[in-house]
Order: sequence, then structure tokens, then C-alpha cells
Amino acid sequence: MGYPWNFGDLLDATAAQVPPDRPAIVQGDRVIAWPAFDQATNRLARAMIAAGLEPGARVAILARNVPEYIEISAASFKARMASVNVNYRYTTPEIAHLMSDSQAAMLLYQPEFAAVVAPLADSHPDLQLVAIDAGGRYGDWVSQGDGAPLGIARSGDDGYLIYTGGTTGKPKGVVWRAADARTTQLESPAASSVPQSLDDHIAAVRANTAPHRVLPACPLMHGAGMTSSLAELVNGGTVVLLPDGPFDAGVLLDTVQQHRVTRILIVGDVFARPMVEALQREPGRWDTSPLRIISSAGLMWSREMKQALVAAIPQVVLVDILGASEASGLGYAVTSATRETPTGWFEPGPRTVLIDPETLRVLGPDEPGTGWIARHGAVGSGYFGDPEKTAATYREIDGLRYAIPGDLAARDTDGRLRLIGRGSQVINTGGEKVFAEEVEEALKRAPGVTDAIVIGIPDETWGKAVVAVIAVREGYDEAAARLALQADLARYKLPKRIVVVDTLPRHPSGKSDYRAALDIVLGGAA
Repeated sequence: MGYPWNFGDLLDATAAQVPPDRPAIVQGDRVIAWPAFDQATNRLARAMIAAGLEPGARVAILARNVPEYIEISAASFKARMASVNVNYRYTTPEIAHLMSDSQAAMLLYQPEFAAVVAPLADSHPDLQLVAIDAGGRYGDWVSQGDGAPLGIARSGDDGYLIYTGGTTGKPKGVVWRAADARTTQLESPAASSVPQSLDDHIAAVRANTAPHRVLPACPLMHGAGMTSSLAELVNGGTVVLLPDGPFDAGVLLDTVQQHRVTRILIVGDVFARPMVEALQREPGRWDTSPLRIISSAGLMWSREMKQALVAAIPQVVLVDILGASEASGLGYAVTSATRETPTGWFEPGPRTVLIDPETLRVLGPDEPGTGWIARHGAVGSGYFGDPEKTAATYREIDGLRYAIPGDLAARDTDGRLRLIGRGSQVINTGGEKVFAEEVEEALKRAPGVTDAIVIGIPDETWGKAVVAVIAVREGYDEAAARLALQADLARYKLPKRIVVVDTLPRHPSGKSDYRAALDIVLGGAA
């Protein structure tokens, strides 16, 4: 076991060291200095405790990229409670499931989601619903009362939940201990130092007079967005948020220039391509000289886009992160002006291995071959309330506990890993995981649809696009079916294309033949 890191202790220690005029969070003209951030999160932590929440209680957050999202996460750590990410694209039934599955005690939500949240008052009467409103209960919580540190004993076992798409069925919450999460942060190639104790950490914060300013262009409700932002905050840095609204590469680059951003978090080519197009369309418009790192996780980041970014911003280092909600730091691909990695290839993390899918044998560190990507050491603790799924993903082999999220890779003779893909039917579209099974079941409930197979096809913008192959009865109307789907599914799960066939391809066992369905769509067999 490593040092028992706790993010509440780290935030307290950091706040005591940083200059009082240094911003903790910036969004447009709104600047929250470190003392104000520290006091607001201490007050919010006390308010949660006063509201009757016990240590370990789940606190769900339904919000876009706003400062309050970070405040709530930090306060949860300080109060020894477990934050829960909620996808702001979810419908009421999807949120209701997540509240039940996580056994959440409180849901804090932006007022724009009030209509989606309102039915939960009846379906989940014990769930405390709190609007993130400066003029309401939340505003009182963060502005009134004792803003000093709580002075409570915390533990490395304190943590949080990351809800993930998983492989089948509904989303599941991966439980992370703070000690394990911090350990994986310090394994990143972007980490400038690796403190061994809280005293080491304090000394490093004190000595760091020019910490990073990180801009998460990806949603904070994704694990990579919030945990990477948290990593900069505990180092005494600053989180810079984009203005609310659809992603605009020009606005991103304006923000980088205005606030002297040093690091950006993106999700593959979905973000990289428009950035490249903007930089090539107006070369020299933006001062990107402070920018040092662009990191990505969750979606393909092509070699071509990396090369174009380095050509436009020569001093930047690009860090492509291979990870999962169940286990971070599986691999890294670093690209710079003097170094590059082909698309889909990664250097394995220090505790990453390949496991033979048939025998569960761990391949030797230099042994070429194909297997499940796995890692031991600091990994997630399991899926909240689901011991069966936990046992399937987290396995003990030869005395070591491994996380096996489900991705296959091949190791070359030089030790690098080539990502092959996920062995189950999960579609990664724009950084979001979509379970084919969930969309299929929703389609089967839609009027006129008798059967469905859902696949992902390559897409230049989204990585994969959700496509449905369906069988229908007389009177089927696509507009009516799509209207029904919108009531059940978040918009990113909706099929970009629906292909109607006479009979769906199935194996003799009755299981869906996804390869044949893909051939139908790509070959136009319908």
C-alpha cells in the first residue's frame, strides 16, 4: 500500500501555501481566488454534514462545466463524502436509475435541468434536491458560516464514484479510493514531481511559483475532465473553464490566449480537428506560446491531427492517455516536435500487462502477443453494489489483483501496445460510451419496430457513429420511432442512421450477428 492520500487533506494543505491573489477557477470574467475557493468549499462541506449526510454518502452532480461543479467535488472530499457524476444529457428515467443505483443522498443540479429533475421528488422522496442557484439554498451554503478548514480526520479510503458505460446493461459506478486515484495521477508522464508524503507535497506547492493553468475542454462530468482538473488544483494551479455553449475552437484558442493557459484536456479528434482547422485558417492569430501540454483520453487521436497541432504549436507536447473508468494509466502515447507515435499505439504504464483471454495467463513484460489490457496496483475498488460485475472485471492472478476493463491489445517486439478494441458491443461516440443493448431495447419499444441490432461505424467527427439495423411491421414511420426514442435515451445515444431490412442477421444461437450487420450498413446490402 502506498501513501494514504486524501484529496480533502491535499486541498487544505495547498490552500495554506498558495499566494492569496492566485486564481483557483476562472470562467470568462468570473475569477475565484484561492482563498474564496477554499472558504466556499469548507462552508459547503459543513452544510452537507449539517443536512444530515454521513461519511461515505453519495453526492450527485448534474451540471455543465461551471465553477460550482468543482466546488461541489472539492467539498465532497473535504466532508468525506463520495461525489457521483451525472451526464447532463440524461433523461429523467436515466437519472432516476443512476440515483437508485448509487443510492445517492443528495443531487445538486443546475436550474436549467429543473424540469428533468422535478419528477425525482416523487420517485425518490429521500433524495435531497438542491438547485445550484446563487440566490437560493446553495448560494447561502457557500457564502455563509465558518469558512475555516473542517479539522476532521480523513482516510485514504475516502473516495468517489465514476459512472461508466461498462459493457452491458445500465451504467455502473466505479468506486475509487482517493489514495489510489492520487497514485495514478502521479504516474502520469505529465507529473513534474512525485511527492512521497504530505510534507513533500507541501514543499512542492510552496516551491512551485508558476503552476499550470489547465483548461478542460471536455466535460467535467467525464472522469478524465474532473480528475485532471483536480490534479492541477491540488498542485496549487488554476482551472480555466470555457464559456457555456457548444464547443468552438476559436473560443478555445481565445481563452488560451487571454488566460495564458498551459495545458488543455480534449477528447481525441472530435476536439483536435476543429482546433487544427482554426489554426490553419488563421495562422498567427493566437498567441499560444504559454501552452505546454495537450492531453486526450477516451477517443481516437489520429497521427495526422497530432502532427498538425505540433506544426502549429511547435513547443507543445501531446499526451494521448489510454485508460478506463476502472483503471487509469494503462498506457501513454507522447508526441512532440521530435517524437511521435502511430495512431492506436501506446507505451504501457508502469503496472500495465497483457492477459491471455483464454487462459488468464499474464504475458511476460517483453513477450509479444495479444491479450486483455490490465494493470495492478492502484486501480478502482469495484462497481458500487455489484459484486458479480466486480468479480468479472477485477481478478486476482498469482497473488496480484488486476483490473481488466475489457480492451484488447497486441504487444510488438519493441514493447509498445497496439490497441485492438473492446471485445464487447460498446460504441464510443464523441467520448461517450453507448451500450448497443440499451439502444436496441429502446428501439424494440418504438412503434412499428419488431427487432433491432445497433452497431458503431467509423466516423471522422465522432470516432464512431451509432447506427441501427431494424426489422419493422406494416405502418412503421421513422419520425414516430425517433420521437419515442427521444423520451428514453440521451441525444448522443440516438442512431445517426436507421437501416430497415427484412430480416436481421443472427447466429444459429439467436444472438445478434454484429459483423453481418456492419457489412449490411457499410456494403449497402439493405
